[in-house]
Amino acid sequence: MEANSKIPKDIFIFLALFALIPFLMIPNLVYEYSTQKHLVFALFIVIILFYYLIKYSQKTIFVNYTSSHIFLTFFSIASFLSLISVYIENKHYFPSSLSVALYIVLIVTFSYLVTTRFGRDFKFIEYGLFVFMITGTIIAFDGLLNKFLGFDLFFGKYGDPSQRIALRTTIGNPNFVSDYLAQLLPISIYFTLRKNTNNYVRIYSLTNVFIMFWVILLAQTRSIYLATFLGLGFFLICFALSRKKESLKSYIKTKEFKLWFVLVLSVLTFLFVVFNFETPFNRGGEVLASDRFAAMASVSSWDERTLSWLSAVEQFKDENHRNHLIFGSGINTYPVYAVHYLAEVQAKNPERFLYAWNNFKRAHNDYLQALGETGIIGFLSIILMLLSLVIIFFRTLRNEKDDNKTILFPLLGWSAVVMVVHAFTEFAFHMHPNLILSVFILSSAVSQQFNPKVKQFKINKGYFIIIPLIIIGIWSSFYKIKESGSEAFFVKGNSEYNAMVSLLNASDIQIPNIIRQLESQKNILQNQLFNYTPGSENFQNISRQIDQIQSEINRYENLKIDYSSQAKQKYDNAFNYFEKSLNYNPNFGKSSFYMAQLLTSNIRQNSLNYGDLEKIFNKNINGYNFMVDEFEGAIDLMPFPDKYLRDTVETIYSDSLNDDAKEILLKIQTLYDGINQLEYAYISFNEKNAYRLIGRIYYNIVILYEQLKDYVPSDMIEQVKKLQNDAYLNFHHWEQQAIYILPGGWNRFPEWEDVYHEYLLLTARLMNIYPFQEIIKRIDYITQKEGQADYYMALKFRGIPDNSLKLLNEIYSLLQNNELKKQLAEIVVENYKEVYEYYKEMKEIGSPKYLNYESRVETFFSEYEFFTRRLLN
Repeated sequence: MEANSKIPKDIFIFLALFALIPFLMIPNLVYEYSTQKHLVFALFIVIILFYYLIKYSQKTIFVNYTSSHIFLTFFSIASFLSLISVYIENKHYFPSSLSVALYIVLIVTFSYLVTTRFGRDFKFIEYGLFVFMITGTIIAFDGLLNKFLGFDLFFGKYGDPSQRIALRTTIGNPNFVSDYLAQLLPISIYFTLRKNTNNYVRIYSLTNVFIMFWVILLAQTRSIYLATFLGLGFFLICFALSRKKESLKSYIKTKEFKLWFVLVLSVLTFLFVVFNFETPFNRGGEVLASDRFAAMASVSSWDERTLSWLSAVEQFKDENHRNHLIFGSGINTYPVYAVHYLAEVQAKNPERFLYAWNNFKRAHNDYLQALGETGIIGFLSIILMLLSLVIIFFRTLRNEKDDNKTILFPLLGWSAVVMVVHAFTEFAFHMHPNLILSVFILSSAVSQQFNPKVKQFKINKGYFIIIPLIIIGIWSSFYKIKESGSEAFFVKGNSEYNAMVSLLNASDIQIPNIIRQLESQKNILQNQLFNYTPGSENFQNISRQIDQIQSEINRYENLKIDYSSQAKQKYDNAFNYFEKSLNYNPNFGKSSFYMAQLLTSNIRQNSLNYGDLEKIFNKNINGYNFMVDEFEGAIDLMPFPDKYLRDTVETIYSDSLNDDAKEILLKIQTLYDGINQLEYAYISFNEKNAYRLIGRIYYNIVILYEQLKDYVPSDMIEQVKKLQNDAYLNFHHWEQQAIYILPGGWNRFPEWEDVYHEYLLLTARLMNIYPFQEIIKRIDYITQKEGQADYYMALKFRGIPDNSLKLLNEIYSLLQNNELKKQLAEIVVENYKEVYEYYKEMKEIGSPKYLNYESRVETFFSEYEFFTRRLLN
């Protein structure tokens, strides 16, 4: 690129931002790769705005815009309007949604600035694109290191390179790495084909085409594969249709252009071809491009994506919340409510979606997520913005432009195709550096350098608009600092937590097992001593062996004590880090989730005494700052049984209780605390495993209350029973929530296959506490749900209730009453009939669905037919 006049200071600051944002983060304190980048962007925008305030405070400023900018501004307004829903339905989450709404203002501001400032001179646009291309070089090279060596330039050793997720560089996910490079691929082609370009720049740019496309293919992102080739076709058509000056027509006919154009096509063709065979480029056939294209037709993938899309639609048209139609549920609320709406979609079409569940934190369709979060206002703003971009593009395409602009403009269209197509299946617009690159490309494409119909508005005094934007920028930066800090403390806390778990595993399980083995060896040797005379050589040899083993036992005993002490220290560190994380951002639910694990741990219970209960009741003790007594919002959007979240044993607390009662009461309270912390997490974070976890904790509380009855005065029994019954009802509520939100899905989450068996087992264990008529009512519900889920899962994958049938058989054998036995047999036969008949049919036709699991299916048949025979007798 040729030298030009001095670069303005604001353009230079922007270029520095473009160069740094893909890489600026602290590697050891990263959880969500984009969070720290959001902070970097916000701070840079504030710096630029302060520069403008100093320079243009008292001056008239002119801002360029198009209809696309207007519609993008409307989307920003829609984001703020959506906060109405957040305030009504989840007041606690309001700051998180506000943070995103403020940030969108900065994105909109950036778009106006790019169109106005970079659009002033085509060279500025080229500088920006060239800097982005350089970052793409580094990202692509780093991606190759990730994939071939398991190494990263910024993170060091990166894991197993054969795993697809290994290719994440500093962007964090192969899907977004490929998106970033796929947007830059046309830019690299531009600098290869650009008229009057230094050959060194051409060679460098062509090299970028090679390594970027190489990494795009390695990343295996199907929608990017599709978007890249659609974009290529779009570019070729548009370039052919574009109006060209005679000078450009002459350039196209030159050997120079033809050579580089053929080289570009040759690189793309070569890589695509070698990615269809076993070659070093695709790690010996690990990635086959043809397979990835074929996978686009995968029914399961489409069902999975459709489920996430329909959940966003369900969020939009929620009949219980008509405000969602206009304002949506609130910007950035999809991650909070997704599980709720996914369950509703699955319930409406279980045959298609029961196996398609995934742990969606985004709708994987930015357009539909905008619909669900910002309602019809935000959705129409996005659609109208896209339509305006299309109109501007095709109107501009036929305008006569300078030669290089005519080459670049269709290539920008290629990049735009990548953005638009990928947004249908992913959420790259949520992430940096993808977001900043996309906005820069689109804002440049509609600027006056290409679009002669750019409009302009005048502001007489610059500070009228700059000062409010600075306030918003500082406000947004404040939130981003808190979010980045919260994640950093979470990462440190999570590291300490994992270390604690490892130490506890060693001290409580591994070392005791070793000591038992050593004790066994010692006992054997001690018994052998009786066979020899004291003082004899054999006696002395065995005695020495015993002493050596005892020495080892002593060493392991000391190691156990040391590990337990270290685990306590790791516990304290993790607790402090998670607490700091929540202090920075109370809506960072992951920290709350792990804090709950600590609150129910044995270390926690051992660190408290009965006298601490009064402090706990009043939350005047560490770890209780982030529990809410009552949820303020729409309870139907939350998994809670009611709005009252805080549980305590305060109603039966008494200093006069004996020590056994006090110990049980203290343990019950620590379990309540863990539950309350998990419930708090649900306000901002939805974790599927927490449903089962809470259910199991409530089950333990029921058992503890049963034990407590033996140690409390008789006048307290009724109150204990009331608390026990509340825990019993909550146990069923949370277990039922678990099988409602995820009734199937064990094709992806194998641990979920036993969810019904676990619920059934825990319920059966309460037969000694509750009458069997109550228990059998619950068994009927569980088996009905399991029978349905197994049938629909069997259609797509596997659904074999063999373990549950074994358990039900055991329950049947324990019953003394023939009527109850008959009732149980009728329930089993009726509720599992559909899945039984399905597998019988599969057996008759010799289907792999039977043959692959023959042993388990036959066990199921045997157990089921036991009950059918009982009904015939």
